[in-house]
Parts: sequence; C-alpha cells; structure tokens
Amino acid sequence: MDIKTLLDNLHDEVSCSVCMCTFTDPKQMPCLHNFCLHCLNGIQRTSGVRGKITCPECRRQFQISGSGNPSELPTNFRINSLLDVLAIKECSTVNVKCRNCDKRSAQTSYCFQCCSFWCEECIVGHNIIRENKDHRTLALKDFRDQDIKAVLERPAFCQKKHHENKELEFFCKGCKVAICNTCAVTLHEGHGKMPLQEATDERKTQINSMIRSLKDKVVEKQREVEQFNQRSIAFQSKVTEVKSQVQSCVDQIIAIIEARKQDIFDAVDNQAAKSLESLSQKKDEVEKQLKIIESAIEQTETLLKRSFSTEILGFSETFDTILQEQSTQENRDTEYIPRFSFTKSEKLINLLSMSEGIGKVEFVFSETKAQQSGANGKESSKVIAGNKGANIHDSPLEAQVQTRRFRSVLSFGQEGESVGMLKKPWGVTVNGQDEIAVTDYGNHRVSVFSSDGTHVRSFGRRGQNNGEFQGPKGIAFDSHGNIVVADCLNHRVQVFDRNGNFLSNLGKKGSRDSQLSYPGGLSINGNGDIIVADYGNRLIKIFSSSGGYLRKFGEAGSLVNPFHCIQHGQHFIVSDFSDRSIKMFNLDGRFISKFGKLGIKDGEFNEPFCLSVNKEGLLMVCDAGNHRVQLFELSGKFVAKFGSEGSERGELKNPRSTANLSDGRIVVCDKDNNRIQVFDKI
Repeated sequence: MDIKTLLDNLHDEVSCSVCMCTFTDPKQMPCLHNFCLHCLNGIQRTSGVRGKITCPECRRQFQISGSGNPSELPTNFRINSLLDVLAIKECSTVNVKCRNCDKRSAQTSYCFQCCSFWCEECIVGHNIIRENKDHRTLALKDFRDQDIKAVLERPAFCQKKHHENKELEFFCKGCKVAICNTCAVTLHEGHGKMPLQEATDERKTQINSMIRSLKDKVVEKQREVEQFNQRSIAFQSKVTEVKSQVQSCVDQIIAIIEARKQDIFDAVDNQAAKSLESLSQKKDEVEKQLKIIESAIEQTETLLKRSFSTEILGFSETFDTILQEQSTQENRDTEYIPRFSFTKSEKLINLLSMSEGIGKVEFVFSETKAQQSGANGKESSKVIAGNKGANIHDSPLEAQVQTRRFRSVLSFGQEGESVGMLKKPWGVTVNGQDEIAVTDYGNHRVSVFSSDGTHVRSFGRRGQNNGEFQGPKGIAFDSHGNIVVADCLNHRVQVFDRNGNFLSNLGKKGSRDSQLSYPGGLSINGNGDIIVADYGNRLIKIFSSSGGYLRKFGEAGSLVNPFHCIQHGQHFIVSDFSDRSIKMFNLDGRFISKFGKLGIKDGEFNEPFCLSVNKEGLLMVCDAGNHRVQLFELSGKFVAKFGSEGSERGELKNPRSTANLSDGRIVVCDKDNNRIQVFDKI
C-alpha cells in the first residue's frame, strides 16, 4: 500500500472494531485480529474465564500464555507506528502529547531514534543531551511522505519492564520470542539465539514456501470451484428439462381428462334435448285438455245463468254428462323426466392419490470419492420424489441455505416510574464495561443497567434546566465514558459523566447551524465528534467533542426526515424515517445511494429508526413499524431479520434502537413493550 492510500484509509487502520475508537495499547490475537487492551480486558471479565479469551471478530477461543492476562498478548508495533502517523497527520487540528511533560501542543517535533514526540520546550533539552547528538528530529509541520515512511519502518522495541527503549535484536530459539540484548544476557542466558534479521529471513523462507504450497492449493481449489460451477449449470439445465417433462405429462393428463369431460357433457346434452322435447309435447297435450275443461265449465255456468228452474231440472242429465266427462280425464304423470346424477371414478381418484401420483422423479447420486463426499468410502444412493411419504431428506432439491437465526436470551424492564422500571424507552448504548444505558423517554431520565439486566443507576428528571430532560431519545458513550444524550423536546444535546453528573450541552431551538429542532438519534465517530440527526431541520449536523459546530449535510433535499446517522469507514449511513429508506453519503456529505422502500417484505421498511453495525460488520436497522430488526451488508443486500409483533419473549413492539455487547450479543430497545431484550445468534 502506498503512502497516499495509507493516509486516506488511516482511520480504518487504527480503529478498534470493539469500541469503534482509535486504538489504545493495541494487542494482537493469535488469529491476527487486533483490539485495545482495555476492550480485551472487558471481554475476558465478562466471560469469567481466566487465561482464555474469545476473539470478537472470528469467535475463536485462545489460551493466553504466561499469567493469562490479555496484557501478555503481543503488542502490535505497526499499529503503534500508524498511531504516530495519525498524530503527525492531524497535528494541525489535534494537539500532540509530549513524551516528557505530557503537554499537548501543535508545535511538536518527532525523534526518529526515540520514536516519540517532544514539545518545542522539551526538544531543546532532548537535543543538548550528548547521547542524543546523533538523533534525527523533525518538526511535525515539516513532515513529507518519505519521513512518514521512515516512521513506519522504525524498529520494534522490547516489551519487558525497564527494557522499553531496547531494540529487539535477537531471536531465542528455545522460547521462540524476539528479545533485546539485555534479555539475551539475563533472562535467556544459555539459550540458543540468533540475530533477529537472520531468524526473520529464515522464517520468511519457510513462510514463502508455505505460501507457494497454498497458492498451488488455491489453483487446485479454483479448478474444483469451476467444476462445481459447471456441474451447477448442468444440474440447473437438467432441473428445467425434468420440469418440462412433468409439465408435458400433466398437460397430456389434463387433455385426456378434458376429453372425457366433454364426452360426459355431450351425453348429458343429448339426453337433455330428448327429455326437453318430450316435456314440450306433454305440456302441449295437457294445455289442450285444460282448454276443453275450461270450455265445459264456461258452457255449464252459462246454462245455469240463463235457464229456468224447470229447464235446469230438465237439463240435469246434460249437465252431469258434460261435467263427468271432463272429471274422468286421465291425470298425466309428470315424473317422466330422467333424474341426472354424476358418479365419479373412484378408481381414477385412488390412482392419482396413491404413491404413484402422476409419475416420479429419481435422484441418482453417482459414486463419489471419499475425500469429496466426506464419507469413508464410495457412496451411491437413489431418492424418489413425487411419492407420498418418500424420503427426500438427501435430495439436492430440498437443500436449504443456512441463514442467521437469533433468539432472545435476556429480557428486563417493565412499565412503571419506579427505579429500574421503564416507560417508552427509546435509545440504547453500551460502554466498554458492557453497561447498558437507556433513554427512558416517558420518565424523562437515563437508566443504566449491567449486562445481566441489574439496575445500576438513573439520573435526570423532567425539566428544562441542565441535567433535566423532556423526551430524551438518542444516546451514546464517547471514548472517555461520558454519556451523550439527545434531549429531543428541549432541542439540545447534553453531556454527562458516567455517573450522571452534568458536564455540558450544545444546541437550542432554531434552524441556524449551531441550533437544533427535535434532535433524534445521535452517534460518536472515531474522532469523538457528535453526529446529530436534526429531524426538524431535515439535516445531519456534526459537532466537536467540545460542542463546537463543525459542518452539516442534507441541504440539497437528499433527506426527508433523517432520524439517525452513523459513520462507518468512509461513509455516513442515515435512516430516513419518512422516505422509508437507508441512505449512504461520503465523508464530504455527498449522497451516494440508498436502499429500501415502504413494505413488509425483506429489505423493505415501515418507519426505520436507529442503526448500528454489529461485530460481523452487518448493518442493523430497527424496522419499527414492522416490529423487527433487519440485518444488511453495507452494500444494502438483505442478510437476516429477527422479531415479530407481540409481547412474548423474542417478539417486539416498535423497536427503536440496538447496541452490541462485547461478546457479540445484540441489545434491542423494545419500546412499546417497555423493556430491553438481548438477542444472541443461534
């Protein structure tokens, strides 16, 4: 990496992934991951296992040699050199601490032999000492690229007490450690030794040989990957072919069934036509009989009206003849229409319901070498799909991609105003001692709990004076352990020490650069700057650790209603509440991209609130309206989710924020359940 690229990425190189701050006393794990000593002490203290430690990055556990204390781990001298380079780079904005008097000053020089900084008063004393006459010193303002390169190439020094200024010159073969000249004649007397550079060259030769072997292995594995790619393509092609065959079979069966259906329809229609024709003829016959009867009735009634009594009696026989003739007319049977019914083919139904189904698909696993299959010998198996109850556990079509799953391992808090109770908690943050600080929005205070949920302390009450709150929301610990709180309804940010004593505040109601309007989430970057989501002004504003306004972004309408902003690497990541999206900006505040939209599917949001990046480097978003937390790669690719609406363990109601414990567990502020839940990956 060239000097320019190194300087551009310097903050990433010197930031601890646990505390997200600049390294202090960097220690290197056996897995080559680096962390601050105080972070490692916190991790070991939390685990309760002395002598062993789990890497927060790769989760591998290691035995610590010697006393079992993380301080026994080797110091990363390269990171120490990079920290010096960072101080040199930022000397104009951040004063540098003098090695001798501890005074901080921008007018500082660097000694390449002492590998330390000297203020302008102490450098005079340094230079007049006879032993230092050959030392090269240079004012920080005069540094050039070649000078920075010289700082990076400085020698490593002994870690033993009182040997800190002794350069490592030898390698002890028996103890397998680099040692200084003093250690060689005292602690390692009688041990086999060799010059450090000679041992390094020998080790480089061995490592290069291993690298060449591994490169050959890489080529071999790449060939295997290509073979798998080709087999995958062929397999997908076969899947498409089999599906096409199944579809063709189903289409053929459907065509046969449709033809049989049409035969039945035709038979029904033919019989219906005959029956309807017969019905019509019978109806006509009955209608004729009806008219004759009606005519007889009419004729008889007329005679009754017009005839005298003697005539009626004289016609008595005539009346009887007419009426009796019609009453003896035969009633027609109306049940001549055939009864229609359909009897399904039980044989066909049973056939399709049986294990044969409409056919079968066979999965034949070819014989495979033991080292490829993971078995102890050759293996061949046949699995049949399509049969009811068939064993398809080993079918490649049934293979599932392993996904991240989470479970709630701890829940604490309940609704109330008493100490330790919560009322609509909003923000949550964790410090290096795994203390969990929560903004208790409804109780207008901050409550601090231990990692097991035990209440430690609370501070604040409702009001507008210093140390008082009205609806506190965002919260964060700075690198000094101070607690920074977004006092939303008072339109300001307040800073407290870890015990809750008021230190300072910034902002007041307004739209000017140094003013705020309903600040929501806040965060602290690696420089200690306070990043505030100025919700009411639709901007992100950045203040120094002392409260001075630095800059803002979002003026061009790129933000609708930002609720939270974090800095990760070379980007600002913003949750835009009203736009239902996550937006990315560069460090100059220029909009780059966004992902997400309104919805309930994976990668969609309904009221995204606070953000955090977990130990795996995944972005966690509190999707409050969907009652869940979603995890993404920083590119915006959806990875996982957990939580669903409810009040049971593991369920969430409008989660507002998340934080990370040192062991990788995730703390979630479960707002409308008035509790805090801790989740761990299964």
